[in-house]
Amino acid sequence: MTPTPASSVLVARGTGSDEVFLVARSPALRFMGGMIAFPGGKVHEDDEALSRPSQGLTTRHVCAIRELFEETGVLLAHQPDGSFPPPSAELDRFRRMLLDESIVFSAMLEATGWRLQASDLAPAGHLVTPPFAPMRFDTAFFTATLPPGQQATVWEGELTRGWWATAEQALSHWKQSESLLTPPTVSILTVLQGRPIAELPQRLRPLLEQLDQGRMPPIWFNPGMLMIPLDCQGLPPTTHTNTLLIGTGPVYLIDPGPTAPSEQQKLFEIADEHKPDAILLSHQHPDHIGAVNVSAERYGVPVLAHRKTAELLAGQVRIDRFLEDGDRLDLGLAPHGRGRWALEVIFTPGHAPGHLAFYQPDYQLLLAGDMVSTLSSLIIHPDDGDLIDYLASLERLKAYPTRLLLPAHGGPTTKARAVLDDTIAHRATREKQLLEALAGGEKSIDELTQVLYRGYPESVLRLARWQIHTGLVKLQREGRAIHNGGRWCLR
Repeated sequence: MTPTPASSVLVARGTGSDEVFLVARSPALRFMGGMIAFPGGKVHEDDEALSRPSQGLTTRHVCAIRELFEETGVLLAHQPDGSFPPPSAELDRFRRMLLDESIVFSAMLEATGWRLQASDLAPAGHLVTPPFAPMRFDTAFFTATLPPGQQATVWEGELTRGWWATAEQALSHWKQSESLLTPPTVSILTVLQGRPIAELPQRLRPLLEQLDQGRMPPIWFNPGMLMIPLDCQGLPPTTHTNTLLIGTGPVYLIDPGPTAPSEQQKLFEIADEHKPDAILLSHQHPDHIGAVNVSAERYGVPVLAHRKTAELLAGQVRIDRFLEDGDRLDLGLAPHGRGRWALEVIFTPGHAPGHLAFYQPDYQLLLAGDMVSTLSSLIIHPDDGDLIDYLASLERLKAYPTRLLLPAHGGPTTKARAVLDDTIAHRATREKQLLEALAGGEKSIDELTQVLYRGYPESVLRLARWQIHTGLVKLQREGRAIHNGGRWCLR
């Protein structure tokens, strides 16, 4: 998937200031909802019409200026006398019209005679969303200074609030579990600590040079926890599995999944810096264990998993210690500075017999493994899955107060309860459809697949047969369906 072009602006409160304007994204947003970032958004078609490449004003410049105005009311445009527009009812009216899409940016500029200048923005570089998310952006970052007389304000909608903060203040709130920052925001604030916002271009350059050489960007969704999405050749539409590094000493490496040497090298480039003390496995599926043996040998560390996972991996992976429901794994001194933090083990069978999820109570993190996905529904295979156990495990996870849910496939979400409820509701819908199909008389799994998934490609039908088979076994165990000679019917 080609990343969508976007722009983001770090507005300094004044010349030489180390305070930047931050915005909180609405929890309802699909991408990074509930998290804190800098003002910005994706490129619109009208932005290209306003660009003047010969004068250095690119489409990304225009996008940055427009998004900044829409989200904060700060307008980097010049009146005929060269000054910036002061706050006014007219400025608010145009901002409202842009937000409700009753006018486009170019029409506003034409009506007012205001013009854009590339020199109002300083380019700092591009960051691209790694391929763990269903939505990816190639974001150009800029710095700017708040124009004299203007104020930054957020009107509630896609954003919920905005405020000025130094990098140290924002990162401190993040470490204290008082806020959630997007990973690019963490990286940028980290290099800006103690420095003016205008220094971002040179401060960010070393990281950008590493990324240009193919290194994976640091993906910090929480203090003391890195996410490393790696191509593990999972079942479609999944391609990547999120390997996690968590802890401040001890450090645990969770689900190192890739088998390809190139992907393993990406893992090692990051893991080498953090020196894991042990490997944790959520379950035994191939896209979660591909780099377990090489990682255990490289770092000389034990592998921990549930005993049922150990039985299924006998002869493939040596499990050195069994994990049981309720175990607590020490993570060292907590980033918030109030003693030690730990990882709780939750036994969640269903997707696999020995499946484990992990919970961190200080930051209310739920490391869900393959219990849910933010990309698609998960496969419950009839050979090693159990739909009754799976649904019970989902219900159990709902009891944990969760600020951020991290699945093995797809991006993290602040809407943990909604994702769990939607997953349960999806299974209920599929079961209702299966019962309706069986009400017309006995059918084979292939016949049920053609009824319930008519028109889907064969690649989907193969997975659908597994899902239908698993659903039928559930109905049989509940006494609601009968299996007879390859055909199924209602009891």
